[in-house]
Amino acid sequence: MPEPTESMPRKSLREHLQELAYRIKLALLWMAGGTVIAFVFREWIMEWLMVPLAPALGADPKLHFSSPIEPFFTYMRLALQAGLFIAFPGLLWQLWSFIGPGLHRKERRFVLAITFWGVLFFLSGVAFAYYLVFPYGFDWLLNFARGETLTSPYFVQLQKNLTLAYGPEARLALAGGLVLEPTIMMDGYLKLIMSLLFAFGVMFELPLVIYFLAVSRVASISGLMHFFRYFVVIAFIVAAVLTPPDVITQIMLGVPLVLMYLMSVGVAALVLRGKKS
Repeated sequence: MPEPTESMPRKSLREHLQELAYRIKLALLWMAGGTVIAFVFREWIMEWLMVPLAPALGADPKLHFSSPIEPFFTYMRLALQAGLFIAFPGLLWQLWSFIGPGLHRKERRFVLAITFWGVLFFLSGVAFAYYLVFPYGFDWLLNFARGETLTSPYFVQLQKNLTLAYGPEARLALAGGLVLEPTIMMDGYLKLIMSLLFAFGVMFELPLVIYFLAVSRVASISGLMHFFRYFVVIAFIVAAVLTPPDVITQIMLGVPLVLMYLMSVGVAALVLRGKKS
């Protein structure tokens, strides 16, 4: 890609808009192709998303649906979301083809570096959630009340009411208590896991954000270190919101966030020191 110079002809506004429209059309084609591919392999993708949940469901894991149209629309949503991921390299290339020619060499290097590390950190967050947080978190959540028998005074009163309404057979049917068992709906599970994967991916962009703030002089190294005590509290609040309400899972997310913050500030400090020297 040639280095922009003063002697190169500048495009008019109309030419820029035509180029933008062309790149948008190509991006839509990439998204359509990714969606089609994802829909063809929808069952494989759904099985892959089921892997963190399956051990918690036991020997015969199942997803349920509540209406005849739910599987179709769930798979369509899955195809659109997975298709966007499949088409991401093409979308990124179209964006780069539009803005790249107008950048100088240093600017292009900076954008490429930011894009590379941004994608890497996002995928790291997705992998961290998928392989470490979800298996333990889903197991804890499903076993929180599974198999629990309700025998409170309110349940005893329920037995009496059922006996009066339907006879002694109703009381015998509930003699052992009311047992809680999970029924996981495929649409609800897809929404949950996709939103959590995206949230974890975004949170793992923290090193990039800290580095950018420090290098661009928006925040000083001393200011970032002073903010560290507050960030520890924020990190564990975020971990408490996004993970099951048990200490171990919250630590599994909170501690990496704190360590990433310190590492990011340290790397930014070394870069700034190198520039001064």
